[in-house]
Amino acid sequence: MTSPYRSIVVGVDFAPSCAAAVRQALRFALWSGARVEGVHVVDTVVVAEIEQNLSPLQTSIREGLVHDARAAWAEFAAGIEGAAGVELTVVINNRVRGILARAEAARADLLVLGAFAHKAPDLGLGTVATACVRRCAAPVLLVRDTHTGPYRTVVACVDFSDTSLNAVRHAAAVAEQEQAELHLLHVFDAPWKHVHYRGPSQIADAGMQQHYRDGLLARLRSFCGQEVQHLSKARVRFEIFDHTGHRSALAEYARHSGADLLVLGTRGRSNLRDVLLGSTAEKLLREAPCSVLAVKPSADNPGD
Repeated sequence: MTSPYRSIVVGVDFAPSCAAAVRQALRFALWSGARVEGVHVVDTVVVAEIEQNLSPLQTSIREGLVHDARAAWAEFAAGIEGAAGVELTVVINNRVRGILARAEAARADLLVLGAFAHKAPDLGLGTVATACVRRCAAPVLLVRDTHTGPYRTVVACVDFSDTSLNAVRHAAAVAEQEQAELHLLHVFDAPWKHVHYRGPSQIADAGMQQHYRDGLLARLRSFCGQEVQHLSKARVRFEIFDHTGHRSALAEYARHSGADLLVLGTRGRSNLRDVLLGSTAEKLLREAPCSVLAVKPSADNPGD
């Protein structure tokens, strides 16, 4: 299976979650052959506040901040195997714009950001990761600092859209290389729960409901089959999950299955549409007990 990653950019803010992100970026690069580079953004607002209180003679403050960041990286990277060879770009910019600009310049196939273990994933601020997921052209991997090794249980969320099929491709590539268990998950809200009749009806029949589930599972197998049929190291499971709230369903299933990576598209059909955008994104990222890989629509289906 061809790796989807050739260039990986990892955000660096020197927090513990950043160390986990760097380790995962290096592991992905090891099996994909991708080039890894880091980006550290010195926030423009911070620089402006410093410069307001300095004399005109102290014009080298920006150069000093860049120098300090590079020195901090050398010390930080020394504690992470393989990180010393990662080139760090230091920019002065808005945090989100700086990260995205570097990812675009590097033609990144994957942007990796750290996430706090007990807080909403972020890169110093809770809105940064969400904004990067929303606006980055490449897939974004948000790494929990509680997980440092290979991903053992990967859950791909499927809503039968082309974007979710792209998510399956990414999940399959990771699961195959990690020799992980791959769960192909479709969340559905059983239609018979929303039909209320006074007397018995065909839709309330247990056999009919089981037939519906069997049909849904068969559709899931058919939809994902071509993307996973060549896997030899990953163990594949097809799962359907009846749940009213799709965002909470993903978090609940991830906890129930012991998932350490949740893979899903940022655009899709009704049950996943906009699940990673705006306030819903922040809620999902806060609720998810594992790392999250947010996959964008493919170039062939930008409006999916």
